[in-house]
Amino acid sequence: MKTIQVGIIGCGNLGKTHADCIAQIEGMEIRAYCDVFEQNAQKLLAQYGGDYATTDVDRFFSDPLIDAIYVTTQHDTHAEYSIRALEAGKHVLVEKPLAMTTEDCLRIGDAVVRSGKKLFTAFKMRYYELLWKAKELIPQPVMVTMQMVDNRWGDTIWANDPVKGGGNVLSQGCHSADILRFVAGGDPVEVYAAGSNYYQPSGVVDNMVAVFRFDNGAAGNLVQGDAGCPPLTSKFFMQLFAENKSITISDRLTTLTYKEAGKETQVFHGTESGFLEENKAFLRCLQEDTPAPIDHIDGLYATLMVLQAFESLRSGKPEPIKAVVEQAVSAGNGKVQA
Repeated sequence: MKTIQVGIIGCGNLGKTHADCIAQIEGMEIRAYCDVFEQNAQKLLAQYGGDYATTDVDRFFSDPLIDAIYVTTQHDTHAEYSIRALEAGKHVLVEKPLAMTTEDCLRIGDAVVRSGKKLFTAFKMRYYELLWKAKELIPQPVMVTMQMVDNRWGDTIWANDPVKGGGNVLSQGCHSADILRFVAGGDPVEVYAAGSNYYQPSGVVDNMVAVFRFDNGAAGNLVQGDAGCPPLTSKFFMQLFAENKSITISDRLTTLTYKEAGKETQVFHGTESGFLEENKAFLRCLQEDTPAPIDHIDGLYATLMVLQAFESLRSGKPEPIKAVVEQAVSAGNGKVQA
């Protein structure tokens, strides 16, 4: 089976993380590294091997030997680089969020359909094994809560910039939104949110609570921010409820406690192996020519769940999500398929 030749654009922490995963997988190898800072690209080339490192994006995207491009740059460049890669005939793995705006998410979707190439939105938390266990134990929850509260982010980090990163609630909240939708098993119809910019000097929304109504009847609650990591529940914390059943997933989603009426409580343990597993999943869909397991529509929903929550903060009313997606897809004249 053909070895997939990969190019990585964005050679910071996430670029290095994915390079490390690729090094552990048979069937993929890295050909090229691209970064605005040549030393970053050269450092990964020296550590993981390949053919070249460059700051020349034209050379990088036009390389005929690259099969797939990893977009691990700052959030505001995801749309530009993903579209450019697709138009160059490359498959794409793009780090979350898919893009910073609904419009850019839709532009990416159009490029996916036009090119016929695959785009994988890198939501590593989808591959935490205890989320799959939770779906097995409670496949149709009536309520789901997801809490992701980090320690206070530094004032000057790029992800706190409203243009480059959008702040914690968008940058990491899209992870939370994606797994909330994944575990709920339906698409979000609407959201009502409360929160604000409480202290971050960049003006981004730094803490927010949002309630989602899903099309299968489930209710979802998201608590997202950087007020301070809670020691009891940990940064990542999730609960699912159904009649006579409950699940609590704590310890950064590595410990699952399941209770069913009339039965002994069960405890399951897992790992945070999401990065490696999502890379394996991306390779499988390329080798087997199957749809991307987490595609541009999934990326659009996760971004829109946060952006419409922001809109609810401004309006003080519930804001639609699913109808916005359907209208946008329809306006694309069938180019973007849900």
